[in-house]
Amino acid sequence: MDKPLRILAVVNTPWDPRLGAARVWIDLAEEWRKSGHLVEKYCLTDAFPVPTSSPRISALRLTLFPFCAARFIRRNAHRFDVIDALAGTLISSKKSLRFSGLLVARSVGLYDLYEKFEQTAARRWPSSRKGNILGRIFYGLFYKGVRAATHASIRHCDLLNLPNSDELRFLRDEIGSLRSAMVQPYGLAVEHRQALWQAAASSETRWQQKKICFIGMWTLRKGAKDWGEIIRLVRARVPEAQFLFLGTMAEDEKVRSDLGPGAVEWVELVARYQPDALPQLLSDCTVAAFPSYVEGFGLAVVEQLAAGIPVVAYDVTGPRDILHHSLPELLVAPGDVVRFSEIIIDILTNNVSHYEELRRRSGQAAEAFSWPPIARATTEEYRRHLASLRGANET
Repeated sequence: MDKPLRILAVVNTPWDPRLGAARVWIDLAEEWRKSGHLVEKYCLTDAFPVPTSSPRISALRLTLFPFCAARFIRRNAHRFDVIDALAGTLISSKKSLRFSGLLVARSVGLYDLYEKFEQTAARRWPSSRKGNILGRIFYGLFYKGVRAATHASIRHCDLLNLPNSDELRFLRDEIGSLRSAMVQPYGLAVEHRQALWQAAASSETRWQQKKICFIGMWTLRKGAKDWGEIIRLVRARVPEAQFLFLGTMAEDEKVRSDLGPGAVEWVELVARYQPDALPQLLSDCTVAAFPSYVEGFGLAVVEQLAAGIPVVAYDVTGPRDILHHSLPELLVAPGDVVRFSEIIIDILTNNVSHYEELRRRSGQAAEAFSWPPIARATTEEYRRHLASLRGANET
């Protein structure tokens, strides 16, 4: 029997399941431990235990984090077989890190693709640019450093772990990297998926509710500029439609201001929630809307599918890999707000039998994204690469 792997997870966020990046490692670590593997973590609060509310200090800490992580690894490298690190958090060579095991750079959203969206957004919504000249210079240098750190981690790793097929194509065609890579989706814990499904109201109750839900931070990337028009178009055809926004991480006044007049009456906002509250929050929702322009994966899409809620999404990295086989008719060209709204309207106004079928297919689609088999497949791939490394070192 293979010995348990000793795995170190490295991520430059707090170890908090409400944060998308950290949640990937938290869920994986739980599954790996169930299989007998030994998992430790090094995260932002290990490097900087004292919290800060300053955006610039936060940015500075992210810049310094790779050096803190490298110092920790040099002291502890002998204790690990695998280091599974967020891309950009380790920018030194394995020799410099004094590490002879498998070094994995994991993407939870390739920075270059996010940067391309930001450039497009600056042209499309120029009024959204904020801050003074010094601030823009500071953050310009910061993001330039993030890009450089991401590319350095790609150069130095043994294996890239990517969440979607578009990132692999971008890695080969745009960045020009031939580094070994695997594409591995994210999943849900079995208990969480079951809780989402079991909490759901009946199809007839949901269809009668006419409630549209969204999970995600309130940002341009997640479609903040599109939502006002989506609401206007949907309510013009379905006046009783209600909207639920979960996890916006923004002040309610800001969200309602962006949505426009009337948002108080038919929009419910839940800026923050605990993960175990999600099944009940989604229980009577009819359809989910996810107008995000770029994603690493989109766990929120899988969660809503697992609750039996059909998800209308832009046809972009992440949601594309989740929906294109099982529910391709729910994918819409990015920015096509009219078509996006039309699909929502059709689901709300068709009939209960049509909705029941969509609900069934949604639940089936979510079953493909389960952490136990994904965690097993990941460690099998890590073992294979680790054995190859050790074989090469012996020769």
